[in-house]
Amino acid sequence: MNISDIIQLVVLCALIFFPLGYYTRHSMGRIRNIARALFVKPRYVKPAGTLTRAPHVKANRKHD
Repeated sequence: MNISDIIQLVVLCALIFFPLGYYTRHSMGRIRNIARALFVKPRYVKPAGTLTRAPHVKANRKHD
């Protein structure tokens, strides 16, 4: 394999992967949001029972 073959391979890969990279960057926000919704646990959702008080607990209005 001589130097001209290597240069041809580099040019061919550049012609293929540069447009693919630009397209991926354009749609990366959408892909990131979908991946976050599927794989990352939301931080604002609390487990069941943490937002309710037991019926015998009296709320102190001074601290509410």
